[in-house]
Amino acid sequence: MNKLILIAGTALVLSACAQKTAYEAVVEDFEPRYCYRSIGGVTCYETPYHRDERRLVNYYGPAPVRYDKPEDAPVPARSAPEQIDYWVKDPEPVPTISAKGDLVDRPWLSNADTEAPQSTSEQSGLAAFLRDIHQNTETRPVNIPLKIEAQTF
Repeated sequence: MNKLILIAGTALVLSACAQKTAYEAVVEDFEPRYCYRSIGGVTCYETPYHRDERRLVNYYGPAPVRYDKPEDAPVPARSAPEQIDYWVKDPEPVPTISAKGDLVDRPWLSNADTEAPQSTSEQSGLAAFLRDIHQNTETRPVNIPLKIEAQTF
């Protein structure tokens, strides 16, 4: 009885491997196209891409299992980089004094030409900045035409 089951099982397994599925029989004469899922969507190839066989979406032509898998690429020998006898160090940062509460440490906020710097309690930095812009800009009017007339060419 066991021999009979073993023989029948072997014959069944061998016959299952030799037969084509219904889908494969229909698409086997089509132009070969093997499509795989990728990050951006689906990418198709003319030959099976065995590395991504788990991401196979669909195929036309012979089944991908009918193609021989290519041999794996040899793993390159790993080695340490060449040893060097020098090193480069970036310069250490130079410590600077942090700005205090008055405008002496921030000359760009004060107008040193006309008056002594004032403390922030008397005038804020923004006000000093705006005052400096106002004093350094020209106050003469700029001739800008208010009405633009159409010109013919």
